[in-house]
Amino acid sequence: MSTLPTLPTCGAPATVRIELYTVDSLDACAYTCTAHTPQATAAIGGAGLAAYPSGLEPGVSRPCGHVHVFPTGALAADPDHPRWCDRDGCRLRGRHRSRARQVDTNRSEASAVEVGLVRALHAGAETMVTLGGEATVLALSIGQARVLRYRLAHLLDLAVASRQR
Repeated sequence: MSTLPTLPTCGAPATVRIELYTVDSLDACAYTCTAHTPQATAAIGGAGLAAYPSGLEPGVSRPCGHVHVFPTGALAADPDHPRWCDRDGCRLRGRHRSRARQVDTNRSEASAVEVGLVRALHAGAETMVTLGGEATVLALSIGQARVLRYRLAHLLDLAVASRQR
């Protein structure tokens, strides 16, 4: 696993955003002034990370030297948490939990459904998929979730086919 190198910093307003990639994913963004971009890019490359400088989006203001590490990336890897864990309150809940993702069709629906991952803290616990609404949460094993995915795909194919008749 790569580690984040020490990057130059002067505190001036950043004009460049450098995306830092490991083999698997975008792991962090570093912000530099134009003068420090070559040094930062060289340091990032020397640490075994890929660096892709680009301009800042309008309205973004960061000081030179600011680094944002994405919590799901390899640079933030924590042996006590899976990469998908939101790391907030695990001990209190007694389990790791991903952020809930709403199943949203961008229409008003009669009910809302959220999906996520969950795993107990004890060694050997299996990761489960949770499906939930306002009152009920259903936990499925990864195998059950995989079969559900295929069953839903089949049902959606049937629904589309019946509309075309």
